[in-house]
Order: sequence, then structure tokens, then C-alpha cells
Amino acid sequence: MRGTLTFVGTADSKGVPRFWCACPICTEARTGGLNRRTRSAALIRGNGETLLLDCGPDLHAQLARLPGPLVPDAVLISHAHNDHLLGLGDLLDYAVYASGDMGMNGAPAGSLVPIPISTPAEVLPQLQDRFAYAFRRSAPVQPLPEEGLEVAGLRVRAFRVPHGANGHSHAFHLGQPGWRAAYVTDAIDIPGEVVGEWLTDLDLLILGTSFADESASPRAGRSVYDVREALELPWARAARRVYLTHLSHGVDVRGLTLPEGWAFAWDGLEITL
Repeated sequence: MRGTLTFVGTADSKGVPRFWCACPICTEARTGGLNRRTRSAALIRGNGETLLLDCGPDLHAQLARLPGPLVPDAVLISHAHNDHLLGLGDLLDYAVYASGDMGMNGAPAGSLVPIPISTPAEVLPQLQDRFAYAFRRSAPVQPLPEEGLEVAGLRVRAFRVPHGANGHSHAFHLGQPGWRAAYVTDAIDIPGEVVGEWLTDLDLLILGTSFADESASPRAGRSVYDVREALELPWARAARRVYLTHLSHGVDVRGLTLPEGWAFAWDGLEITL
């Protein structure tokens, strides 16, 4: 059994609504409408284990709203941008309790299990710089092995993708014999050799599309595919199921129609893998 994936957040780096914005989509989102979404992250459950992909600044609220307490068995961080990383502070706070340094309501000191947190090796120095206090006596985040991790019934590996004006990010490949999926939130202009190795013959593709159509924007300033481009990607169209995530206030899910087998993700959506 491959389990489930829950989109705990589906927004771009600024969230929807943007706190300073009065556009129609942000206005609708403030009423709790269909466009309200928090920064992108996902939970995968399978074989009695839970994997968290990314940990943005909304992580505390995202996990706290789930029914019952939930501590991931493993966490993977794709890159060191705020919207994928700032929740690491919450996970490190938990690590203090798990280490036995202090007790927690309903749990004696030292009774909790530490969370293995990993990131691609090239990202690790940036995490050390951002969270230097946590690395003084230990290394709470470890480099992700090239062979990936076996967790939640899947082998999960990271691969490098272009992030346009923002340099590079990493995406995640989820595999099991006879089944392939990819979680690609922050990427644009992925080259053919990367597509050939990681993004062909996919049963499930989760792809970031920050805006509906950015064709009028200078290419040099962009960092994520838009919906228009995603629909034109042969490798995306070949995937058997596609969910679009990492959506800004430039995507109004009420007014956009997608092809069969495609859908917009929303916060709290759970899908079967």
C-alpha cells in the first residue's frame, strides 16, 4: 500500500491572501473562500509512518489543525527559501523536548522520539547559517543520502531543478516498484536530461504553478512555471494524474478549467497514492 498524501499547504511564498493586498482573489480568500491557502508543504502517510515534505512559516498552524497530535517520522527540506524552511524552528523546539531537556504536557522528559530531518547536502550550510543556535552542540539536520530514504512505504530521493531567477531548488521523486511520482514545487525550464531521469512515466505529478499566465512578464525575473506553461509541458501532460500547487493570488481556482486528470490542490486535500 502506498498510502496517502495530504496537502497541508498549497500557496506560493507570500500566501493567499497576501496581507497587504486587496485584489479580488485575496478579498475572497479573507472570507475563507476557495483561494485561501498557506505556504506549500505535504504529508505522506504509509506503512504506519509519516513523512513531511518542507516546513514553511505556516507549519505550526498546519500541523496543529490536524486531528490529534502528529509528529512526522521524517522531514525533508527542498531548499533554503523562507516559505519552505522557517517552520524548522518549530521542529527544533520539539527536538528540545525529545532530547529530554524538559518535559511536555502529557509526556515525561525524554519520552519523545527525535525527528530525523534531512536536506540535500548543498542546502545544509544555508540551514546552519540560518539556524546557527541549533547547530552549536549537535547537527539536527543531516545531509540526504544520494540513494534517498525509505519511509512511508516509498523510496524518496531529491533531484536538483532550475529555480529561474532564484537559482536552484530540489524536487522529490517518490518511488515504489511499478509506481512513480514527483513533487516539484519550485522549478522552471527543467532541462531534458532531468526530465528523462526523473519526470517520465509518472503515475502522479505535483507541480508548482505560481500564476495563471505570466507570458507578459520578463522571462529573466521568473522562477516557477505558470499554469499555461504546465499545460504545454509534454512530460506533465503524460503524467497519469496532475495536481497543481504553490499557487499565488494570481490563480483563481474558481474560474480556471483544467483537463481531465488535472486538478488544483487545496489546503487539507488528501489523495490516495
